[in-house]
Amino acid sequence: MKKIVIRFLLVILVLSLMPYTEYKAYDFEANEEYYSNLCSSVEAKNHKEECSAYQAYVNNKANQAQSDLNDLRDQLKDLKANILKLAADVSKYEKQIEELNKSIANIEKSIQISEDSIAVLKANIEERQANINEIDTFIQNRMVSMQSFVYLNSYIDFIVGANDFVDLVRRIEGINDITNADKQEIERLTEEVNAFNADKEELERQVIVLEENKANLVKNRETVIELQDSVEKILLEYRTQEAELMAKESYIASNLDEIQNKLKSISAALNNVVTSDGFVWPISSGFKVTAIVWAYPFGGTHLGIDLGAPVGTNIRAVGNGVVLYSANACPTYGFYGNNCGAPGINRGGNQVILLVSIEGATYGIIYMHLEKDTPIETGRIVNQGDSIGKVGSSGSSTGPHLHIEIHYLGTKSIADYAASWNGDLSFGNKWGNAGLNRRCDYNGNVAPCRKNPAKVFGIQYGQYY
Repeated sequence: MKKIVIRFLLVILVLSLMPYTEYKAYDFEANEEYYSNLCSSVEAKNHKEECSAYQAYVNNKANQAQSDLNDLRDQLKDLKANILKLAADVSKYEKQIEELNKSIANIEKSIQISEDSIAVLKANIEERQANINEIDTFIQNRMVSMQSFVYLNSYIDFIVGANDFVDLVRRIEGINDITNADKQEIERLTEEVNAFNADKEELERQVIVLEENKANLVKNRETVIELQDSVEKILLEYRTQEAELMAKESYIASNLDEIQNKLKSISAALNNVVTSDGFVWPISSGFKVTAIVWAYPFGGTHLGIDLGAPVGTNIRAVGNGVVLYSANACPTYGFYGNNCGAPGINRGGNQVILLVSIEGATYGIIYMHLEKDTPIETGRIVNQGDSIGKVGSSGSSTGPHLHIEIHYLGTKSIADYAASWNGDLSFGNKWGNAGLNRRCDYNGNVAPCRKNPAKVFGIQYGQYY
């Protein structure tokens, strides 16, 4: 029995040292929950090879996450200098956190299943040991009986004592039946011993796996906590630097002459734009408010509101008006630190800027991070509720969402404002930290100023709509 246990432990050791490519064929990554449940159950004894490989995968994943975290710690020592690279990797860290949380859930469940399986295996072993003892005692007694029978020539006397041929055949068959019954008992004993050994071997494995997974659980929880803290530090530093950079930048439409000529050509249509009775949501439903105006949840200036929704979700004009500016030069998916947005607003990705009339006032509405090839073109007249693009994650973004800003421009008509527009994409309200000084709530609603979109749309941070 000791040899079996030692052999099993050697197999576990060898598998734990195997490189990832050796067990990747099982596709554990895509089927973690399945293998976690299977390999912590009693049924695992019938899947020794793959369950041993799966446990090596689980151990390797926990160790690799800690190794990656150590690399991140080194980069965080000089956060300011490494911020662009770190910001670009935020999506990777967030995905790793998500995957580790799934692993934590699987390990927690597997620990419970393993504890139950260990109890079942112990009960099985006790029952099988009792069966083995019972069968073994029976066989020993039969052997003693048969030896006595043979050595006293009882076998010969029994055969010779037949009355006739029919009686002879019957006596021989009776002896054969007794012999076959003994063979069956021996076979049953062999099966019980084999099952006993298999259960004991699996029990040893389950005990080892249970302790390993308890250690992995602690590792993964600690890694997730530190990764989350690191992501917050990265985002805060990036957004601080981003706000400082944007405050120094002046965004003027590069093709202003072309835009002005287009607006002049539709001046009659602009005069006919009817003011809307109020704002409608830029996304009709199925979104979550993921970042509020003036500051991000983790710190850093944020001059709009973010509405998280799947890529391709329709985006609407919040009022009647015209497309003042449109940019469509970025891929649908960007990353933190991505400057794509030019010739529009840097980092804004694909974008649309509307000039709308609502309740007799004129507003500039900025939509950012749109899906590639969906922004409506400059100079288009739009009615409230019309599609002006679709949700994407372009520019400086780690997930699909719409960033929207509302700029109050006073009571000039759309036609008059369009005719005098100087190409400033911030409508004179500046960017970054400087943009905070142009909040309507703080300057008495003197145009131009920035409105709070959450108040305008009547929505709250963290809520689904």
